[in-house]
Amino acid sequence: MGAIHHFIPTLLPGDGTGNAARAMQHRIKEIGLDSLMFVQEDKVNMGYPIFDQYKEFAKKDDILIYHLATSSGIPSYLKKLGQPVVVYYQNLTPAKYFRPYDSSAAALQDRGMAELKMLGEVSVMGMAPSKFNLQDLSEGGFPLVEQVPIILDPTDFMGKIDNMASKLLFDFTERGFSNWLFVGRLVPNKAQEYLIMALAAHREIFGDTAVLHLVGRPSYKGYARALYELTVKLELEDRVNFVMGVSAAELASFYAMSDVFISASEHEGFCMPIVEALFHGLPVIAYDAAAVPETLGIGGVHLPSRDSVLIATWANRLVESSDTRNSFVRLASQRTNQLGPKVTVKVFDDAIAKLINLTNRNWTPDFNSASSFVQSHEQSSKSIEHV
Repeated sequence: MGAIHHFIPTLLPGDGTGNAARAMQHRIKEIGLDSLMFVQEDKVNMGYPIFDQYKEFAKKDDILIYHLATSSGIPSYLKKLGQPVVVYYQNLTPAKYFRPYDSSAAALQDRGMAELKMLGEVSVMGMAPSKFNLQDLSEGGFPLVEQVPIILDPTDFMGKIDNMASKLLFDFTERGFSNWLFVGRLVPNKAQEYLIMALAAHREIFGDTAVLHLVGRPSYKGYARALYELTVKLELEDRVNFVMGVSAAELASFYAMSDVFISASEHEGFCMPIVEALFHGLPVIAYDAAAVPETLGIGGVHLPSRDSVLIATWANRLVESSDTRNSFVRLASQRTNQLGPKVTVKVFDDAIAKLINLTNRNWTPDFNSASSFVQSHEQSSKSIEHV
């Protein structure tokens, strides 16, 4: 019997693309099918084989899932194999966001979009976590597209928290500051400058009573430099905390100890940090663009614009009004029921069943097999332990 194998360009620490791919692979194994992970570059040192070593493991009945989030040498390789290919499209950020800072990065995104269209010609199915992403798949010529939400592994962002990180946020609280949080790489489409300007507006209107924590690695020096310069210009050096990468425990601490999660991003294919914040019961404020409206759903505040005063006013309201905050915490809980593993694993199983039928594979996976993700979510929802 063949297997359902996964191909991913680059594995990075804490990266959503890699987490989603590993979660899918794990579920495929749970239902009794073989599954390996092949990479072009492994920066997590997981020991996965390089993608062009696939032929050493290949069987004629294999189905290959490519997780597309950037350009790589994998699409051309897959096209030559003649095996059924499925693309799980995590999203490509348009090149226009990168051209002012890095022309090479912009060219990489353009090439990735060309690869998506090429894969549309040879794939049996395209999958994506949002309707927003499905539009690119349909335009890319995929014969069949399915919305398949990301399976959450709660251990990636919930569970034990880090005492040092928790103390940092607690100290700000003790000094009378509210903790604003955004999680995501420092890249132009995520538009962290709007959060910095909103913090400045909050100081002018409501007083110097908030701190902004930007948790994410810088991807482009020019953009990161622009954010630092804006912080200095607005005299917010002591109020904007740039956090360059965190452990799972540290990330859990930022979610658990912050007062509000705010996103001004204008291009997201899903936006996993919004989901993570909701699972921690953290009120969410987000600009309504790209896939964000469908990801956030009923769970938080949908912003029609990124006006600094509007963001600052909503942040202040959620911090100062316990009634407002509690109402959004309840809505967040309702939204997590829709996004949790109990729902998403079932949708993924249905998509795999359709894929097996579509490719005429005589396989009998056990879709009744219990999901460890569901069990982990149930356990982590009960309490967040301290180290």
